[in-house]
Amino acid sequence: MMGAELSTLYIFGAGGHGREVAWLARTLHPATRLVHLVDDERFLGGPVNGATIELVSHVAPGAQAGFVTAVGNAELRRLAVAKLLAAGLRPVALVHPRSEVTPTATIGAGTVVCAGTVVSDRVEVGSHAIVNVGSTLSHDVRIGDYATVSPGAHIAGNVDIGEGAFIGIGASITDGRAGAPVTIGAGAVVAAGAVVIGDVEAGAVVGGVPARRLHGEDEL
Repeated sequence: MMGAELSTLYIFGAGGHGREVAWLARTLHPATRLVHLVDDERFLGGPVNGATIELVSHVAPGAQAGFVTAVGNAELRRLAVAKLLAAGLRPVALVHPRSEVTPTATIGAGTVVCAGTVVSDRVEVGSHAIVNVGSTLSHDVRIGDYATVSPGAHIAGNVDIGEGAFIGIGASITDGRAGAPVTIGAGAVVAAGAVVIGDVEAGAVVGGVPARRLHGEDEL
């Protein structure tokens, strides 16, 4: 969570999710200066939700500056985090006040938890992950670094979601058992509306009800 001492928050991304994250940051800390960061001068323009837009190369960090990433692509998030850490910024987690997060849950550095989410008992969310609007994480769920849980997705108890995995809008993952969780492998993609009832291999793309492996973009 942002501390009151944070003077500037750099948000990597100025698109739709970047605007949502700026709104969340402004809700939590209205006095903090917000700066959207982009890699390409084509995206420079006027203020976005009251925040300026600057190039990553123009960052001039201080002891009271932090950052959060606000792009959907996990690999781009990784690259941005490396650049911003090298620039001397520290990652900041943002948890919306209208989310429900149990005291036994842990939220990693740089992770964003949006409005209307439920993060239940003994849930572990890694660093630089996205838990988007209206999603639910039931007991004993583990979310890897850079993973994305899209709006309205529902993850039942005892599920492990690997690093950089993407869970689509409205997808559901049924529960595993203690000691034998349902596992979504690193970099896997669960398509919007899918219902996953078993393990998904790393890098696989699955969709449908029940979910099965997809082999082409026309199946998404």
